[in-house]
Amino acid sequence: MKNLIIFSFFAIVITASCNFNSKNNKMEQTTNDEYKIFILNDVMRQGNPDILISPDADTLKKYIPDGVFPSAINAFLVQRGDSNYLFDTGMGFKILENLAALNVAPEKVHHIFITHAHGDHIGGLLKDSLPIFPNAQLHINRVEYDYWVKEQNPQFLQIVEKYKQHLHLFDIEDTTANKPLFADIEAIAAYGHTPGHTMYLVKGAAPTLIWGDLTHVMPVQMPHPEYSVSYDTSPEQAAKIRENTLKFAAENNIQIAGMHIAEGLGKVTKSVSTGYKFEGL
Repeated sequence: MKNLIIFSFFAIVITASCNFNSKNNKMEQTTNDEYKIFILNDVMRQGNPDILISPDADTLKKYIPDGVFPSAINAFLVQRGDSNYLFDTGMGFKILENLAALNVAPEKVHHIFITHAHGDHIGGLLKDSLPIFPNAQLHINRVEYDYWVKEQNPQFLQIVEKYKQHLHLFDIEDTTANKPLFADIEAIAAYGHTPGHTMYLVKGAAPTLIWGDLTHVMPVQMPHPEYSVSYDTSPEQAAKIRENTLKFAAENNIQIAGMHIAEGLGKVTKSVSTGYKFEGL
């Protein structure tokens, strides 16, 4: 992540007054002079800490005393000029509804960046076995692509077949550095949750790090990033990436966008006691 640090020392975030909130829908806009980012909330739910690997009972009692915690499935829309960039698509339950609320037709989505190929991130790419975004270019880390092709995952195989004319695989040759893609978007290797799990940095005066599934159980994994979840393909690697990313985010005051963060967007700070804290915007 050494390149990422260059673009985030003087990050200033301006929160615009543009909110669409209901019990089942949350959409917020954070903007600066160069781009706008919107939360596209697909699901709000109660998370279960049982997905943590061997959690300490006292830790659970301290941070999740009720046994459940707020969680979400989010995608994100970035607008820069006249271009629309989508980051993941959730399960697909509300992707079209959320985009319509922003007056964005599916045909007007130009690029889609996938953090990883779990169903709650790629489920909004097809409807009735047809591409929802017929004009979008689909970007996937080659490591992630190769893994799911080898696994012969039927959902993933159907998606890449339907988008094959618009599919772009990228390589991150140096996993310690950012991979510039285009439009001031960089890919960052964050392997561990899946073999090719990828974060994206949206550069600008106030950059945003879209960290995908870096966290699942925020109340525990923020103060204790060493805890991984049962469906991480490499729990140790996931924990190491999480610790490094939280440290970077706290030291550089960078805005975070998370797919399973109930607030969607926020900032990470170092806790005076243990680990880190997250504050939603």
